Amino acid sequence: MEPDVRNILNQVTDKIDYYRISDSRWLLVLIYALCSVVFVLAWLQTGISEISLSGYEWFVAITAMIFAIFLFSVSLFELVTYFVFIPSIKSDAHIFTRVHANQLIHPLTTSVVLSGLVACVIGQSALAWGVWSIVCLGYALQTGSIVKHIRKDQSGDPSEAPPQNLLSLLAYLILGAEIVTMAAGAKAIAPWKIKFLPGDTWIVDVRTKPEFQWNRLRGAQNFPWGLGLVESAKSVPKGRTVLVTCLSGHRSPSVAVMLRKLGFQNVYNLNWGLLYLILLERGKTGSGVFDLTRTNSNTSERGRDYKGISYGYIVSAMILLVLAPFENSLSDRSVLGIQKFFGGLLGLGGLFTAWLAFRSLGRNFRVFAAPRRSGKLIQSGIYSKVRHPMYTSVIVGFAGYVLYWGSYWGIPFWFSLTALYIVKALKEEGVLIQRFPEYQEYKSRTWRFLPYIF
Repeated sequence: MEPDVRNILNQVTDKIDYYRISDSRWLLVLIYALCSVVFVLAWLQTGISEISLSGYEWFVAITAMIFAIFLFSVSLFELVTYFVFIPSIKSDAHIFTRVHANQLIHPLTTSVVLSGLVACVIGQSALAWGVWSIVCLGYALQTGSIVKHIRKDQSGDPSEAPPQNLLSLLAYLILGAEIVTMAAGAKAIAPWKIKFLPGDTWIVDVRTKPEFQWNRLRGAQNFPWGLGLVESAKSVPKGRTVLVTCLSGHRSPSVAVMLRKLGFQNVYNLNWGLLYLILLERGKTGSGVFDLTRTNSNTSERGRDYKGISYGYIVSAMILLVLAPFENSLSDRSVLGIQKFFGGLLGLGGLFTAWLAFRSLGRNFRVFAAPRRSGKLIQSGIYSKVRHPMYTSVIVGFAGYVLYWGSYWGIPFWFSLTALYIVKALKEEGVLIQRFPEYQEYKSRTWRFLPYIF
């Protein structure tokens, strides 16, 4: 009976466009939007001062919140690292996004869903529970879609790689690779420690062929998704040290566990993948087996990135984000509705400006002042009017943030952030004039931050 039920389920799921569900940004937006509704409903039902829970409810809420915070922290770090480097991938960017986007965002989505559970338990709102149930349905559909996607990518030839257990796959996807990998006997190793491994380490790279050609460790062999690895492993001594790598640390753990099951005694999985290694090794060159074939940058160029200025406006922004709502919570004064409206309008204007700038830049986008060596001067789109729209978006967006919260304490930090962006823009223009001969003419017919104003 059970095989028949399984066959029926397989037939039903095969008729569903799993790829479309896994890639659907609308479903993702719906999940996050409904979770926001859950938070609002829970807050309206009971204020924080009125919380009254049983011991069991406290246990569920605290446990879920711990997992949510852990997953949120890890996934946010990985997302920031990933999107910092995605512009440098050039023509192969779509390959990396296709492989990684869903698996990178999914732990973040899991943390949001768990936070919704906490809100339901604390708020004790029947309506919030109902909305959260819809969230769980959408989450389950997307999770099943991603799992189906991964299994299809791994199914090149069943004889070349053993099938991955469904529970372990879900564990990798939801809980994080490090915990599951270590439980299976494979060892996680930080990128800065791999050069302490033996020189004859067998480096197994499980990325796709285009990814492997883009950049890799010099001594690595390519086995996309682990295909062909079982046959090759037969000729490798089981006592030889093995290092398994991928781009962001999402595909390598299951292969590391597979190698442990095949009898290898010392199997290491590269934590955070090659992306973090590229960050550490930027500008360095070497010919060893653990060195990258392609350096990430030119160190002489990176020296002109004005890190002190960057740290200054990042710190100012972080303080603003926390200080404004904190001041509002302590103050007895209320913020006028019209003030909140214009603050929100400025904030949305900043986000829209950032989107226009990013769209115009394309692969020329980078977080550093020095332009990439293969880049070109963008003079179209929003850049036909303004030379630094990204900086404008941050300045305008945070002005809206301060206005929305009615923060007086945040005003000095906003002025500090603005001043630092102005200084960076002036210095950056000096770099661009040296890099692009046409920049002087472009500068003479455009505005620095705001058309017809500044």
